[in-house]
Amino acid sequence: MAPTIWVAFLFMFAQPTLSQNISLDSHLYPNRTSWSSPSGHFAFGFYKEGQGFAVGIWLLDGSLHKTVVWTANTDEPLVSANATLALTKNDILVSTVEGSQPKSITGGLDGELIYSASMLENGNFVLYGSDSKTIWQSFDCPTDTILAGQSLILPSVQRLRYSEKVLLSSSVSRTNHTMGRFRLTLNLDAGLSLTPADDDSSSYWAPNSYEEEDYKLNLDDNGHMYLAMENDTISWNVTAGWPSSNHTSAIYRATLDQDGNFRLYSHGMQKNNNSAADFRWQAVDDNCSVYGSCGINSYCMLGEPINCTCVPGFDYINSSETSAGCEMRWGDSGFGSVEEKRMTTTIVSLQNTEFKSDYYSLLQNTEKEDCKEACSIDANCVAAQHYISICYKLKFPLRYGRRQREMLIPYVLFVKSANRDWQEKNIPAPFPRHRS
Repeated sequence: MAPTIWVAFLFMFAQPTLSQNISLDSHLYPNRTSWSSPSGHFAFGFYKEGQGFAVGIWLLDGSLHKTVVWTANTDEPLVSANATLALTKNDILVSTVEGSQPKSITGGLDGELIYSASMLENGNFVLYGSDSKTIWQSFDCPTDTILAGQSLILPSVQRLRYSEKVLLSSSVSRTNHTMGRFRLTLNLDAGLSLTPADDDSSSYWAPNSYEEEDYKLNLDDNGHMYLAMENDTISWNVTAGWPSSNHTSAIYRATLDQDGNFRLYSHGMQKNNNSAADFRWQAVDDNCSVYGSCGINSYCMLGEPINCTCVPGFDYINSSETSAGCEMRWGDSGFGSVEEKRMTTTIVSLQNTEFKSDYYSLLQNTEKEDCKEACSIDANCVAAQHYISICYKLKFPLRYGRRQREMLIPYVLFVKSANRDWQEKNIPAPFPRHRS
């Protein structure tokens, strides 16, 4: 009888705690307990990540990997299986080692006291003060996802004059929710836009202009995502929405995925919480249009997954991670060196291949062959891009490259490359190796 009781106890202890109000001095532990929403669709607590645990909120949809919709302290190291989370009157604190300084989940509450907490039905984790006043909520500090019922508040135009507003940051991967390589931002020049994390001036999706009256980005229960003014008047629709029938219900989430695309998903929740995510919409149809999908000195070709290819004369920086970019194959001597004067170069042409035009010189009314020649005789030119009648002279590193099978107005990329005779002489290359 005893083993049966022990197994039943373990099963009960491992289940989420269904509670609308979480009282002070409540605790959570990795692999054992979580605080769940009343329906059991969302849970707050520790989730397994790599060799440790993170604190966050996930959708209980029966997927193999938890569908994480919010993560606390994305820049902090993972904690061990000995960690403890405690709801105190001053904060939500995570302790890893006895006697160590606990980590705050909220970042501080400015002296306001907590009376209780709740994991709400819409995926929002809320801390309440006196008189049931909300003093902190996860909806106010999103990571990579906006949920139905959530609003991302936009800054005033005065604040935007000095900096952009980061609304969402992608995760590294589905199993690593530290901050990744892409951002959903708002700024005066581009409005709502997607950019690489290390290059906020390069937008690869910016469908609307900024309006001073814009106040928030909303996602409603039907998957309708839109920019609205403070009085809730809609100023621009991102998605049209999918009104549900009386017989079906879905949980919508919009996530800035690890590949840099912003996508909307719906989860038709079953009684047993088993539901596959249905794709509804994405910001960018061509994943090769995502700036940074392939690293420096490489270009993207569509496929499943996308294919990142080095430009001639370059090899992958990391052959096991081809999206990390490419570096010069033959050494690092600079232009004007003795080695350069002893070698010859050839120009390799890549059709329908374009890179971001970070040019140092621009030649107008130039034919393709003239563009090629202009680069070949210019010691500073390592590549040239011809488009219509314009020739852009480029320096390494080349960024945001892509190649298409067909283009209405084709790009041609001319790349300098050391010829075979020079390579066999084992003379250092004329082009500088990129160092990050």
